[in-house]
Amino acid sequence: MTDVLNALILSGHMTHEHDNEFRSFRTHNQWITTLLEDTGRFRVRVVEDPRGLSAEIIDKYDVVIVVFEGRDGYHDKAVGFGAETDAALLRFVSQGKGIVWFHGSAVQEDDWGYPEEYNVMRGAKLSVATGIRPRPWGEALLRVAEPGHAITEGITKPWTVTGDDILTGVQLYEGAQVLLTTFDDLESYENAPVWPMSHYPVAIPPEGLAGMAGINTDQPLAWINEYGAGRSFTITIGHDIDTFRRIEFIRMFPRGVEWAATGDVTLTGPDRRGDRRVLPWPYYNREG
Repeated sequence: MTDVLNALILSGHMTHEHDNEFRSFRTHNQWITTLLEDTGRFRVRVVEDPRGLSAEIIDKYDVVIVVFEGRDGYHDKAVGFGAETDAALLRFVSQGKGIVWFHGSAVQEDDWGYPEEYNVMRGAKLSVATGIRPRPWGEALLRVAEPGHAITEGITKPWTVTGDDILTGVQLYEGAQVLLTTFDDLESYENAPVWPMSHYPVAIPPEGLAGMAGINTDQPLAWINEYGAGRSFTITIGHDIDTFRRIEFIRMFPRGVEWAATGDVTLTGPDRRGDRRVLPWPYYNREG
């Protein structure tokens, strides 16, 4: 029997996009918890205000999942975790454990009070300065960039998501390994009814849309990075339930969390053959 890994979700203080009457960050926390615990590999706990959280609490876990933006609006300056929690998280990972950056939580501007070392740990910088932006809303075609990695092994390539917030314009650091991409084509921006949307800050260069960072190239949506003796897994999709219902996400996300926690991947499911075909979402039913 494989040991159960303890995962801690650091959450709360999200933008209106992720905290409204139709979609709450608590719903994201519930989806993440259900998916991970259904595998039988994880026990998940949630902290809704992690600011000032001490190493005494954090060190009890194997992996931390960040679902925290620290701001009310996309144009607001975010509030960070605070020096004590920053130091605890950096030490937590560098000494051999794992961190997962989920969806928009990976965005970090220079003046938000987070240490630059978080970007180093993440293996990437996501900010207006790097060109971070949401692709025009619609269906997105995703491609597995590293089919040989245990996190993505056997996952359909390509696959699609609909209605997700697809963030492109990521500045990758040396050493980060990309797992999932989408082609960020200029035509989709030029044909969008409205772009950019007023609620989201975007820096458009003087030469226009064609000059945006990474345009007409494959852009990373999920990647891993080693930091000291530990590991970081970032995945920027997951905005809505449609993505959580995609079998590729159901397979990939728990594997990424497991890799962050241990450096290894044992999860292979879900297996829906035979009598297991009637299992409800997310289909694992504690296979582990």
